[in-house]
Amino acid sequence: MLEHLSLVFVWLLLLGVAWSPVNGEYYSSVDKMQMLGEVELDLVTATHLYLTERQEQLNVMHSFVERVKLEHAAIRQELLQDAEYLEEPLQAFRLIKRLVVDWPKLHDSLAASQKQLREEYAKVVNETGEAQGLPNKEDLKGAVRGLQRLKSVYNLTASDMANSSLFWNECLEIGVQLYEQADYRSALEWLLLAAKLVAQIEDDNAQGMRAQVYEYLGMTYLELGEKQKAVETLRELLSSLSPDTPHPVRFLLDDVEDTEPKCPKQLVEAYWYANFSRLCQGKRLPEPGSLSCYLDFERHPRFRLSPLKVEQAHLNPDIHIYYDVLTDPQIESVLDLASQLESFRSKVLGDVVTETRVSQQVWLNYTSPIMRTVGNLLGAISGLDMTNVEEMQVANYGIGGQYFPHFDYISELREDYIERGNRITTNMFYLSDVLQGGYTVFPFLNVFLRPVKGSLVIWPNVHRSLAPDSRVLHAGCPVLEGSKRIGNIWIHSAQQEFRRPCTLVSTE
Repeated sequence: MLEHLSLVFVWLLLLGVAWSPVNGEYYSSVDKMQMLGEVELDLVTATHLYLTERQEQLNVMHSFVERVKLEHAAIRQELLQDAEYLEEPLQAFRLIKRLVVDWPKLHDSLAASQKQLREEYAKVVNETGEAQGLPNKEDLKGAVRGLQRLKSVYNLTASDMANSSLFWNECLEIGVQLYEQADYRSALEWLLLAAKLVAQIEDDNAQGMRAQVYEYLGMTYLELGEKQKAVETLRELLSSLSPDTPHPVRFLLDDVEDTEPKCPKQLVEAYWYANFSRLCQGKRLPEPGSLSCYLDFERHPRFRLSPLKVEQAHLNPDIHIYYDVLTDPQIESVLDLASQLESFRSKVLGDVVTETRVSQQVWLNYTSPIMRTVGNLLGAISGLDMTNVEEMQVANYGIGGQYFPHFDYISELREDYIERGNRITTNMFYLSDVLQGGYTVFPFLNVFLRPVKGSLVIWPNVHRSLAPDSRVLHAGCPVLEGSKRIGNIWIHSAQQEFRRPCTLVSTE
């Protein structure tokens, strides 16, 4: 995915085509990345056609140039024999004709071919990306941050991430992006990998490639407080250059040598991060007690002949998984409905865009037949009144898409929530399988849930007294491979008096 982003961005630089700002990032949604892949495929097709036509043009040009070279060879031969070749009227005409007609025609042909390529590119952009725009630098930064999240959460190395499929310049680009975002420790690992890959290249341009990497390596070492390593790196680069070769790194080395060693900031992990990372990797600490799986025939009359398949993920607070709740056709109907709406970047605290939550979402009401079916089904499973529920939030996670640990209950009820009450339960439908990653984890409860398409997870957000339950801190882990799609429905406490009676003890 990062390769696609980089390629399109380079095309924009080379062709000088203006583009509109992106409407909702590409890196935060797999669906938008798929659309971007289609744009690139159109670019490949247009460029292939252009190259085919230009090859024919080059053949004509080559033939013309070879013919002119023969003419000049004849001129030189005539001069050696003291003959006035160009004084002959026919030869003079041919020379003037070439300069007046043939060479300008050749120049115009080259200019026209470049214009044609620009027009073909603009056509592709307008037909496939006009509404959304094309990726910008923020998308590239976001994609790199997504890769770095995956690396951090899953304890991967830069070599693990590259997996022998990234070139030196792509590793350098990741390192540069991380350097500019002041993540110097992470940048160093990618830059060292880029240096290793460059060292394997036997090419006349390898020295220039090496210089690009070593300049950033030196600056990164300096930012990490390792001034001596920075000086040694830059000196090593200079030693491979000719003493007479002017190069900016000579001035950079002078600046580094005159700079006082820096004291890098120490990163402090959040109190929940260790458990979060461990659970995202599918590692659960052993604990006493037993959980069970069972068939539930009694929950509602509709399950008498087709019982619910229930798995207990945790007791007190109760986290239950209900399998095969939605069929594939029903899921396709929900996703088709969602695709008809313009998705937007998911936010926190109402209207804040942050890297703690990287996804795109839409809201679906219950006026369509499929959403009425989903609402009725959830009411039968939860046993709660569905009059007071929020619309379904359908979310799609992109590159390294995640949602850091958070609570679903509302700590301070806004005016529009007072009558509805708090979110007493979260009801999460998994609308896709995920090849790797994307677990739902509960750091305080030692629980991780693997996304299984068609299943439903239900957990309470408040105690029976309606006091917030801080034990249900939960998170969506970064997606390593595949696409994660979920549908969340939150049921509120108002009008649940007879379905879920309150207690007077705050912790029950």
